[in-house]
Amino acid sequence: MKKMNVFLFMLMTVVFTTIFFQGMVMAAQVTRINKSKGRIHINGGVNDGFIPGATVCFLMSSSAYGNELVCGSVVSAQASVAVVKIPKSRAKKMKTGTEAMLHVKKEAQEETEQKQAQEETEQNETKEKPGEKENWFR
Repeated sequence: MKKMNVFLFMLMTVVFTTIFFQGMVMAAQVTRINKSKGRIHINGGVNDGFIPGATVCFLMSSSAYGNELVCGSVVSAQASVAVVKIPKSRAKKMKTGTEAMLHVKKEAQEETEQKQAQEETEQNETKEKPGEKENWFR
């Protein structure tokens, strides 16, 4: 009975984690922390999608608070490194090696998909149909 309870608990944890992190993609790691300014340096840059203004989330785990999700925005980025601004109080709890995940909003993804679909339909409409050119010359 205990094995079954443990299995169900683990399964439930995996399902909730999957649902919670559904909008998260691209991961990097914390390489350096400036606790006094609340700036976190990560080893992911523009090439990985960490562009200035993007939202980055960190999953911090501690014995006192459990798992805590802390999000901030990228303030500067180069090809392979980026700097993320988070609250100073959270930066003091951050540890080197913590995983940083790029947060992609569902609405933004849906908007880009709609724009792509609209562009495709416009391209299909502008293509000349066979036989249409013949009618034009008559």
